[in-house]
Parts: sequence; structure tokens; C-alpha cells
Amino acid sequence: MNNVIMKRKGQGGFTFMELMIALIIFIIAVALVILATQGFFTKAKGTTMAVDVRDVQTGVGSYATASQLATGKAMYPTSDAQLPAVGNTTIDFKASFVNENGEVEIFYRDFLSNKLPRHWDEGVWQIDNRGTVSVNMNPTDY
Repeated sequence: MNNVIMKRKGQGGFTFMELMIALIIFIIAVALVILATQGFFTKAKGTTMAVDVRDVQTGVGSYATASQLATGKAMYPTSDAQLPAVGNTTIDFKASFVNENGEVEIFYRDFLSNKLPRHWDEGVWQIDNRGTVSVNMNPTDY
């Protein structure tokens, strides 16, 4: 039995304090990674929303110009094809008009460059009386 105890004392190993220090360093590293990635994803959501707003804004302008050429009156992708007199109204991504060639042009299909933006069907996409597009949503929830 004494031989086993003597062999055990001769073996190297980590002390309790060394293990605790290593654990604390590991916890700090994990916390830093979590904090860094949370900020990263929040920025990414805000950037995605800004890109989508710019795309929809460009599409609204193109839609109004094309409808002006086809019908003689600028139309907007809203339920009544007009800008609101005051305040905001919801964008209708399925709005359409017939062009000069007799073809139906649909806002989401023909005037948005990439794809439908997130939350397009939830009524959060707005257009004001100046034709400015906005999203009634916190960027971190986008």
C-alpha cells in the first residue's frame, strides 16, 4: 500500500488552483466570443434591413416611372395606386398595372432586383406621402 502512495506522490498533475485558473480563463474567453457574435448578428440584421429598404425604394421609383410611361399617370404599389395624402400607407407587393405592350407588370416580380424582402406580407413595409419607403420594425427584429 505504501508503494502505491509513494508512486502517486511522484506523479505530476494539476493542482486545484491551476484547474480553477484555467476554468476562469475559459469562461472569460467564451463570454467574449458570445458578446462579439451578438453584436455581429445585430449589425447584420440592420444591414440586411437597410439593403432591403434601398431595394424597395428603387423599385417604387421604377414602378412609378414605368406606370407613368404606360398609363400617363404615376402609380404606386399601394392598395389604391396612390401615395397617401398624409402619413403612411402599407406597400402592396402584389400591385400591378398594364404596360404599353399590354403586359401585366407586378411590383415584386418586375421591380425588385433580388427577391421579396423579409416580412413583406406582414404590413410593416410603409410608404409615405413623399414616396419614401420605411419598415415599421426594430432593425434587431428584422
